[in-house]
Amino acid sequence: MASKPKKDPVPDHRINLAEQVEAFLKAGGKVQKIPSGISGQTSSSGPRQIVLSHKTSA
Repeated sequence: MASKPKKDPVPDHRINLAEQVEAFLKAGGKVQKIPSGISGQTSSSGPRQIVLSHKTSA
């Protein structure tokens, strides 16, 4: 029976991400540390729940 191929210790997407981060930093980009609990949501107005359908009584 054939043996299973060995997996790379680091997946390709992680290597690609590391290369992208390195290029970003070399181009002058900066990384910000965002405190826990801070949201990227910019607007606090409007409905907070998704409405899938509006039922009307006729």
